[in-house]
Amino acid sequence: MITENMNEKDLISICICTYKRLPTLERLLRKLNFQQTNNLFDIELILIDNDYSGSAKELITSISEEMKIKIKYDIEPIKSIPAARNRALSLADGNYIAIIDDDEFPPYNWLFTLYKAINDFEVDGALGPVIPYFEQKPPAWLIKGKFCERPIYRTGTVLNWYDTRTGNVLVKKRVFNEHGLKFDLKWKTSGSDRAFFKEAIEHGYKFIFVAEAPVYEIVPHERWKKGYFVRRAMVHGYNSYVNSIKGAKIGWQLYTLARSSLALIIYFLFFPFALLLGPAWYVKCLEKGAHHFSQLMARFGIELIKKRDF
Repeated sequence: MITENMNEKDLISICICTYKRLPTLERLLRKLNFQQTNNLFDIELILIDNDYSGSAKELITSISEEMKIKIKYDIEPIKSIPAARNRALSLADGNYIAIIDDDEFPPYNWLFTLYKAINDFEVDGALGPVIPYFEQKPPAWLIKGKFCERPIYRTGTVLNWYDTRTGNVLVKKRVFNEHGLKFDLKWKTSGSDRAFFKEAIEHGYKFIFVAEAPVYEIVPHERWKKGYFVRRAMVHGYNSYVNSIKGAKIGWQLYTLARSSLALIIYFLFFPFALLLGPAWYVKCLEKGAHHFSQLMARFGIELIKKRDF
């Protein structure tokens, strides 16, 4: 149950990292301007521009006059998701940290629903669904293969680190402060969010899923291309090896080696049949195969995609 502090309300710092996505960023800011609080908390926005030229500054200057919420704007010149996230954390004054991506937008009750769940379940943070949003009708194979969908769990489900991400999350700031946790700069392509949650969970913090607190991720035309999902799978394959296999017990390493090797053979043999079944099947085959191939290459220190520009 939420009990309002009569002396001082909670403050939620909504951290947004952006890079040359002005139209979707503007939509996000306008949606955040009307977040329901039920007078239980205040909101501030922390916006970090990961473009060293400051391409979002003009938008922030103009929209600030319309916003009811204070915006702190800064530039992180190092083009890196974890570096930008850490810059946002350094500027946040809230005792709660919310993180949402610049190509997403929430319903009006998003933040309140996460906040209420954290208090009701007495946990350290809550994550909600990220639902794909298409402004135009996408290709049929994209929908049929569910390439843009993420798992959704029952509200209150305690999450393992590999079920986490930062596209839709509210966390108590003490999770960062008590052990000096940050987003690790070595995760240049992706994975810094899962690495953070893995470390936090090891320290005993608990995070739940809240199905009633979705945000909507705009899926642009650039992500309607088949090659996008293959490249994404290569990134995730490498990062999954570093995050959950490298340095593990030898038995687990041998098991995952055998699993990826067998999977690669199966997807290779199935691919001709997948071509006959249509794009949803053969793209899924390529995606899964690319993931396991990348994971195998990671064992030899080979990172197939070192720079993520998609």
